[in-house]
Amino acid sequence: MKVKIYRILGYVLAIFFGLIGYIVNLCQPHKFQQFIANPQAELLPAVYGSLTLFALNPFLWIGLLLLWRADRNENKDKESKWSKFIKIYGIFTIIMVLWTAYLIIVPNILRK
Repeated sequence: MKVKIYRILGYVLAIFFGLIGYIVNLCQPHKFQQFIANPQAELLPAVYGSLTLFALNPFLWIGLLLLWRADRNENKDKESKWSKFIKIYGIFTIIMVLWTAYLIIVPNILRK
């Protein structure tokens, strides 16, 4: 029963709230209008913003962790297939957090 609850919550949070919410936020009309008005100036900020939004999505994190926990509860002796996704997603998130910190710190250092 516990494994079913973990799986259902994991899929609902990761797929429905995480991915669908990310796609809906990405397809906002004002973002398209800004990008169409000046595509060369808006390309890198748009790509960076969408990657950061994807990396720091709490619903994806919680959903993946719940799916990993369900596999751990079901098969205690085998490694979970979700641990690979969590490691890759974790590395991606760490890179985006470090890049964001770099983009904030370096301009402040150069101003002084």
